[in-house]
Amino acid sequence: MFARTGVAAAALALMLASSPAAAQPLDGWGDDAGWGSVTVSADRKHITVCDLSRDSRAVRVEYATTYLQQWTVVDANGPRWGCGTDSAFLSRITVFKLCEGAKYGSCRPSVWVSRAGTLG
Repeated sequence: MFARTGVAAAALALMLASSPAAAQPLDGWGDDAGWGSVTVSADRKHITVCDLSRDSRAVRVEYATTYLQQWTVVDANGPRWGCGTDSAFLSRITVFKLCEGAKYGSCRPSVWVSRAGTLG
C-alpha cells in the first residue's frame, strides 16, 4: 500500500515539475521590451536588468522602494548582452521602469505593484 502511494506521489511530482505553469515563479513580476528585460523577485527584494542583444545601446532599470529611495541598475557590460542585479535590504521594490542607455535615454512606462503585492 505504502509503495503504491509513494509511486503515485512521485509521478504527480514529476508531472508538476515538468508542466510549464509549475516552472514559472508565481509572484515575481517584470517587463520585457525585446532589447532588454527586468525581473523582480517574488519577495520584491531583488531586481535584475538584462541587455538582450549585442547592439549599440545599454539597458538600465530605475526603481523605487517602500522607503521612497530611488536606485538605478545598469547591465554589467554596457551595450553587449549581459545582466546587472541589485537588492533592497530593509525595504521592498514598489515600482520600476526599463530604460535604454546607461545614463540617459527613453524609458518604458512605470510598472507598479499594489499595496496587496500584486501588479496594479
